[in-house]
Amino acid sequence: MSNSSSFVSTSPGTSACHGFSDNTSLGMSPPQSSPPTPWRGFSPRAKGYNQDASIALVGIRGTGRSTLAVMASGALGFRLLDADQHFFQVTGLSRAAYKAEHGAVEYRREELRLMRAMLFDNPTRAVIACGPGAVEGTGQTWLSEYAQTHPVIYVLRDAEEIKRHLRVWDTEAISRLIYLSGPTHRSLSNFEFYNISDSYGQVADHVSGSGQQSPRSLALKRVEHDFLELLFRITNRDHHESGLYHVSYGTPALAPEHRPFTYSLTLPIMDVDNAGPLLRDINTTADVAELAISLREMRARSPNFDEPVANFISRQYYAVKRYTRLPVIFNVQFDDSCPRQDLVYYLRLIDHGLRLAPEYLCVDLSCGEQILKSIIAARGTAKIIGQYTDNTVLEHGWDNPALTAHAQLAERLGCDIVRICREAESTTDNFAAKYFIQSKSADFKIPLIAYNTGRLGRMSCYLNQVFSPVTDPLLRSITSSPLNDTLLTIQEAQKALYSSFLLDPMYFGIYGINVLQSLSPAMHNAAFESCGMPHEYKIFQHPTVNHLRHLISDENFGGASITAPFKKEVFALVDLTSPEAQAIGAVNTLIPLRSASIDSLIDRNRTGPVAALYGDNTDWIGIHTCIRQNLSPINGVKRRTTALVVGAGGMARAAMYALLRLGVRNIFIHNRTLKHAEEMLRHFQGYCSKNGRGSQSRSASRSSANSAEGTPDSTTDIPAMTLLSSKSDLWPENFDRPTVIVSCISTFAKDGQPSADTSLPADWLASPTGGVAIELSYMPLEPPLLKQVREMSDQGWIAVDGLKVLPEQGIKQFELFTARKAPGNIMRDEILKAYKFLLSIMDANVSSREGPTKNFFIFGHNISHTLSPTLHNTGFRELGLPHHYQIHQTVSVDDTVKEIIHRDDFGGASVTFPHKLQIGRLLDSVTDFADKIGAVNTVVVDTDPTSGKRRLVGDNTDWHGIKRCIAKSELQDLQSFAALVLGAGGAARAACFAIQELGISEVLIVNRTASKAYDMAINFPGIKEAHVFETLEEAVADRQRRGASAKPLQVVVACVPADDLGSAKIPAALFSGADSGVLVEMAYRPQVTGMMFVASLHEGWRVFRGIDVLEEQAYAQFELWTGRKAPVEVMRAAMQAKIKENEQSASSK
Repeated sequence: MSNSSSFVSTSPGTSACHGFSDNTSLGMSPPQSSPPTPWRGFSPRAKGYNQDASIALVGIRGTGRSTLAVMASGALGFRLLDADQHFFQVTGLSRAAYKAEHGAVEYRREELRLMRAMLFDNPTRAVIACGPGAVEGTGQTWLSEYAQTHPVIYVLRDAEEIKRHLRVWDTEAISRLIYLSGPTHRSLSNFEFYNISDSYGQVADHVSGSGQQSPRSLALKRVEHDFLELLFRITNRDHHESGLYHVSYGTPALAPEHRPFTYSLTLPIMDVDNAGPLLRDINTTADVAELAISLREMRARSPNFDEPVANFISRQYYAVKRYTRLPVIFNVQFDDSCPRQDLVYYLRLIDHGLRLAPEYLCVDLSCGEQILKSIIAARGTAKIIGQYTDNTVLEHGWDNPALTAHAQLAERLGCDIVRICREAESTTDNFAAKYFIQSKSADFKIPLIAYNTGRLGRMSCYLNQVFSPVTDPLLRSITSSPLNDTLLTIQEAQKALYSSFLLDPMYFGIYGINVLQSLSPAMHNAAFESCGMPHEYKIFQHPTVNHLRHLISDENFGGASITAPFKKEVFALVDLTSPEAQAIGAVNTLIPLRSASIDSLIDRNRTGPVAALYGDNTDWIGIHTCIRQNLSPINGVKRRTTALVVGAGGMARAAMYALLRLGVRNIFIHNRTLKHAEEMLRHFQGYCSKNGRGSQSRSASRSSANSAEGTPDSTTDIPAMTLLSSKSDLWPENFDRPTVIVSCISTFAKDGQPSADTSLPADWLASPTGGVAIELSYMPLEPPLLKQVREMSDQGWIAVDGLKVLPEQGIKQFELFTARKAPGNIMRDEILKAYKFLLSIMDANVSSREGPTKNFFIFGHNISHTLSPTLHNTGFRELGLPHHYQIHQTVSVDDTVKEIIHRDDFGGASVTFPHKLQIGRLLDSVTDFADKIGAVNTVVVDTDPTSGKRRLVGDNTDWHGIKRCIAKSELQDLQSFAALVLGAGGAARAACFAIQELGISEVLIVNRTASKAYDMAINFPGIKEAHVFETLEEAVADRQRRGASAKPLQVVVACVPADDLGSAKIPAALFSGADSGVLVEMAYRPQVTGMMFVASLHEGWRVFRGIDVLEEQAYAQFELWTGRKAPVEVMRAAMQAKIKENEQSASSK
């Protein structure tokens, strides 16, 4: 079941292969064999266009030009000129109507006249969506002239998506049109953007970890992010600037190449293509992504650099951009041993890469000085990495003078970074590479990267400090790239740094008066573990800041999150503060510095005496991020955008600052105590005045609502801040209704109900395009305002709860603590888990007072001897939970099962065969795990976060049991070995899923009915190679025939009844292919099966029984039901005692 990628240029009527298929890469079906594009040298690009220079978009219909133009116009504050709309506004007729009335010649003349006026009458501050006339005849000349001083962007899109949008033609016709028009569009433009639709790899609306679907009104947010990032890069704008009212961030904003221990996620372009939609699941903490394009591989698969090649590269580049959200290194891998004709191909690839405006472009220093100069001259805004790979086999290795000479050449020609690589011949080469960096870095003004390649060179990679190449666990699981064996993951690299004592373990914490139930420890500790950092995040609950003074004198102290009421008091302790903390008037993040300079903020993870304290505020970032991510493009911040802040405390101040940073000019404030609102208003008046901006302020009431006083000044950037004294006030008529609302009222759950009514008058929520409403409180998770807003979702309103805001500010705190990128998705997921755990504790406290309230069951047939009640009831007792687990035995899922699961006191259930195939019809939903495995073995009761209603969810923990048993074997580099699964039923599916999750990509499946095995294999995309056999003898014979080319077999999972397989039927060679391995025998009886007996004859093989799998999956079930970690030791001891009791009882009979 290999998933190898191949692509070729195609002939008329021929479908392209995977890389260039109609539904993946524009699907070129050219009219004839594609000739090479003539090489005319590099296209000139400005180092940075005038920030006010107008921008033109070209491309065929249906690519999204007009929508992208709207996005650009709103973000940049430029005029919007759409050729189709402009034609109608001037002539009063559509294009088709004008042509029908005046004829084709007159239509063409008028179109050209209007196009020229659009371009040359609007040289600045306009976004122009060009029409078809721009690429015909005289229009080409004008557009080409315009491109000399203005960005002209060619917009592409998948043919299938264009067809879906236009609802005309067929995919092949669109592909042909793209192919024919591509060369002209590229010749007239200097950049290009591939509009990847959200349907790519996504069959339904995204569902968040809290169970809430992303609203359809946000469908274009990812496209908007990608496109604006390109625009900001082209025009040298700050990537984080999203409004005119912008203040630069106060912490050192060093580029990643100037920070210590940064990582480059290596993504071979063919692996990106193979991964396809799975790439969206990547969760990397790398600093940059390197799109590695093998010149030899590209040349071998497509001899000429043509339109299909260009489209393919653009698509994969923007796929990497979309799913990693990282700066990209565009690297065409070339060496001086390549044939001369490959050099021209290489230059075309480089030139095409510059059209994509990557943050970094890697050039091979062996190309020759004149070629390097021409590349650097055409670089645009890209930073150039000069690379030299030493392929010589010389005794002096890293002492080779050519290495230093090439580094000097790179700096002399104007490269921004230099990278030197050699393949390691021994582990001692790693120390030589480290010495090379230490001895040479001072001689260069640009960053120097130096490391060895290959398995033996991995040490030098983690010792290298700039853009060390890494891979990702996801890539290891879904691709078979040889890089999987030669590159470390970031977690492995970080663990190596701490194990080598180059970095130090530290402790952090949350400091406050009432923080015992804080969710932050779970979030940060999960992040530390994910990143391979041995840090610990603790809770410090104290009534004063006195204990904090002791903490900051500890050499092992790494930093703290500060909560109310100490956010202002901490100002007296800090030596340096960020502009954000000063603007808000509060510090929520405290960082000890090991030197008195602010630059030491980037030198983290090292213990030592504290030389100074730095104070920052990240509260505003959580609010800012959630607004930006959830504000639909139609409600993008404009001059008339209005926002409402409810509250006047510390978080309300953070909300005010976030809105100013977003560029909102009209901000209303409502607070129950008017005095506090007035104090906050005066604070931000002073802030605006001090930072060179005036402010308008006023109180709005019924009497003033109709006065001209409230009209914002349309000729300035002055923000208007207005007080609303009462909810009974009508919204002032001269202001738009708010499209951004931030409620900062602290609430808590009282008898299941919120302690405060945060709902707002319907008049205040009357925005015709909806908006986004954020509640910072999450106790309860749906306060009145969010409930009110969710009921208006059909009117464009989007509700954001406090559990989404908290991790966003925590992510920035983590980065301040560690100077490393945070694992955002893990932190977001952990917050939800910690919240569920907190609720379970609160529920348990109530239950312990009121008596048992939940009953759990095991559903199945012939289950009277099950050990599950012993396991779970012991766990409940150990944790003080008033629950009970019992057996319910039926032949099938009947009405008694249906009645039980709908009881109010039903807490969940284990489900065994055959019920696990039948229970699904009674459930509200199933998890991805259960869906992929095709069976439900666990029923969980939870609450739908949208409706608040009780729901029954089917899950599967069998795979957890298998995975945990394999992991307990402590085998290393599992990805380098193969696995065998015996059977093709439900247990075998769980085994395949567990094997896939462990990153094992080659699996042998043995089943009497081969078709069932094939059907099972296709459900697990992480298994790249599936070999199906009908007998074990066939499987072993195949391994022996393949010899050294076959990966050793190290994992065996037997999922068939033990009676079907005696020891005589098991080839001894099954376990002799590897020195060590693990057998997971799913059968419970007999105590020693034939498979277990044969495996035990081979030293180094560990054996786990079905009872071991039962135990491990039961712990996973327990944690799903309770949200708490299972007391494993106590539960295991009880189960073993029960087994012994059963054995004694059986022997006495």
